[in-house]
Amino acid sequence: MLDQQPSKEDLNNRITIPEPKDSKLSGGRVSPFEIEERTDQVNCPVHGLREVKNLKLFADWGNSVCDLCTEERKIKDDQTMELSRASEEKVRRDRAIRNKLDRSAIPPRFDGRTLDDFAADTPSAAAGLLTCRQYAAEFLDRLRRGSSLILCGNAGTGKTHLACGIAQDVISKHEKSAIYSTVGRAFRKVKDTYRRDSRVSEEDAISFFAVPDLLVIDEIGVQYGSETEKNILFEIVNERYEALKPTILISNLAIAPLTEYAGERVIDRMKENGGKLIVFDWKSHRGTA
Repeated sequence: MLDQQPSKEDLNNRITIPEPKDSKLSGGRVSPFEIEERTDQVNCPVHGLREVKNLKLFADWGNSVCDLCTEERKIKDDQTMELSRASEEKVRRDRAIRNKLDRSAIPPRFDGRTLDDFAADTPSAAAGLLTCRQYAAEFLDRLRRGSSLILCGNAGTGKTHLACGIAQDVISKHEKSAIYSTVGRAFRKVKDTYRRDSRVSEEDAISFFAVPDLLVIDEIGVQYGSETEKNILFEIVNERYEALKPTILISNLAIAPLTEYAGERVIDRMKENGGKLIVFDWKSHRGTA
């Protein structure tokens, strides 16, 4: 292909950088693009008399302004921009946290319940609350190790309150995801895949529970405890166990019947890697003022 010759218009639009004025080619002419510099005195009402550099481009000298005022304005502009970025980041963070809370499926009764408003009125309750606080505060380490938590014992003692408080801390303070589910709801979600018209496989349903960083499974022990249900619970806990995802199990059963109901394989996995067990042996809070 022949090289295309530039048009006359292209040649006219090209910018030619002039030779220095002492160049033989320039004939000693001063280039209109030369920049001259001088020192001016500025009487600043804030900083007093200042000597500042001024530049001349083409035929005009620039405005002489106080260098300290210029620097202060730059710092202020940078601070304003940083505050704006921080504000935008806070809005983004708050929106992300709200979305995670909305998807957490925490029951309305426990929405907003925190570890701070739990009434620990016995030494055992105070010790249990302390363990839950530590678990929530150290969640990133728990997530790294896949360390779980079992809350079991008397009904009405605040197990779900504390578990939901941990979940909300995980979301709001660590910006991680958390999902709450009763064991019955989990079983139904998996069993629904057994229908002929189901578009979701059993594996997909179980994998759903492996997604959140923290999974809370409540009401362990209120179902029949059939072999099918034991297998479903094991598959959910095991998939999370293999992925190093912490799980909280809640039950009104004592540890011995809970182990019989859930199976030793589930309880063993829950205890590994620093897993904690809290026995709620104090009286029910329900019906009290």
